[in-house]
Amino acid sequence: MIQTKKDLAFYIAADRIMNGFTVRRSLKDVFILGGGKSLIIRYLRHLRRYAYYCNTHKSILSLNSIMLLWERYRLHSMGVRLGFSIGSNSLGYGVVIPHYGTIVVNADARIGNYAVLHTCTCVAGGDKEIGDGFYLSTGSQVVGSIKIGDGVTVAAHSLVNKSFEGNSLIAGCPAEIKRNDYPIWYRSDRDIDRFYCYVKQIEAIRKKIYG
Repeated sequence: MIQTKKDLAFYIAADRIMNGFTVRRSLKDVFILGGGKSLIIRYLRHLRRYAYYCNTHKSILSLNSIMLLWERYRLHSMGVRLGFSIGSNSLGYGVVIPHYGTIVVNADARIGNYAVLHTCTCVAGGDKEIGDGFYLSTGSQVVGSIKIGDGVTVAAHSLVNKSFEGNSLIAGCPAEIKRNDYPIWYRSDRDIDRFYCYVKQIEAIRKKIYG
């Protein structure tokens, strides 16, 4: 959860790195209106800022409360444009959203670090505790009050309505385990050369900031 400005800066940096951006915003980010990933990273920045002000405002007349209203407006307007409705404190750091399109994440859900959320996905209906390295493929839904361990990959068009342990591939409607000892998504043969390097970079930054 984002409680301090240090947390806020780290979450924003982790999101940028995992989505293929530099740690700090460049002039291109500031002055050039891009589509696709540029808009997604802007949405994530407003999501993190909104979470910070939600968690730190104490008075209706405080500056934080004024910024809270502004960030809520920006988050909502960009969410409508991109098709996103994501709870302010529902995602850990280093989230990857490959494409814009319908993504719904309940405010009561708690998803760990380095999650991937594809289009036409929904995590709603009850409290959820989902571990790190969660991969939610296109068209899948996670419903009910459930717990999911670290490193779980959900195959496309699956319905997850019960708890699962970590490091597994699940698929189906309702979902069942298709493979145990499944590698976490960023350690797969497809992604290790790129995303695992991002993860190591982020963890080095985290260690430097927090010790």
